Amino acid sequence: MSEFYENLKTKEHLKTKEQRMKNLFNRETGRAVMIPMDHGIMGVPEGLEDPIRSLKKFVELKADTLLINFGILKLANNFLKSLENPPGVIMGVDFNEMWWGWKTPIKSDCIIGHCLTAKIEQAVKYDVDAVKVYFALGLEPKLQLDYIKHICELVSECDRYGMPLMIEPTTDGEYIPKDKKSDPEIIADGCRLALELGADILKAPYPGKGDKEAFAGICSNSHVPVVMLGGPKKGGIRTILQTARDGIDAGARGTIFGRNVWQRPVDEMERVVKALQDIVHRGVSTDEALTKHDLA
Repeated sequence: MSEFYENLKTKEHLKTKEQRMKNLFNRETGRAVMIPMDHGIMGVPEGLEDPIRSLKKFVELKADTLLINFGILKLANNFLKSLENPPGVIMGVDFNEMWWGWKTPIKSDCIIGHCLTAKIEQAVKYDVDAVKVYFALGLEPKLQLDYIKHICELVSECDRYGMPLMIEPTTDGEYIPKDKKSDPEIIADGCRLALELGADILKAPYPGKGDKEAFAGICSNSHVPVVMLGGPKKGGIRTILQTARDGIDAGARGTIFGRNVWQRPVDEMERVVKALQDIVHRGVSTDEALTKHDLA
């Protein structure tokens, strides 16, 4: 165990896992509108060209939690510390070399590698509330075992430091056919495997064909908070808001929509965030949110 941790653990303000978890969710509703901003590790994504400006905008919009990588955390650390009511912060701790990466120099039709990019000690030092790791399913055996090995290493370190771990199981592997990428049974299996490995929070995809019953089963059987990811940018705002409404009704503790939020014109993006907040925290219907925020 490091000298840093030996010194840190004697301090009265060392947070427990329970305290960190509470920072991620709204104290009144127990839910969260989370904004993931960790996409820049693959290059410059449209909508997040200036990560600090975007971060400050989401703070202004009162997002409950932000997901960022360590480099952006360092740059924004003083700003976040200056806030009276800062958002929860989740730090990404890995990198996936993937064929659809924005700037990947290697052309392939699959995921070709995975590595860890930060240590839990850094997360504790910068006082984040959780860390997040990606967990692609359906990979060739050696790479699949690499993911599991890396996740197990993180689980051990998170347990040592009292740091919550968010695991994001997805169906991106080449051994899962395209017509099965949204299959509720595969998604449920991925969530269960992530849970068995030690997830404190699941960042889960919503099953295809609007399978609310299947997603409700995932939420009720997981016994840890499930937040619903947004995935690639979808066409209509109604679809995004209806997915959020269905997911919350099924038992999700929140949304973590990125491209479907920040890859929209700024004014529209702000209204989408406010609509999500109304759906997640105030229980409004999709139609009410669309009308109220002039999104219909």
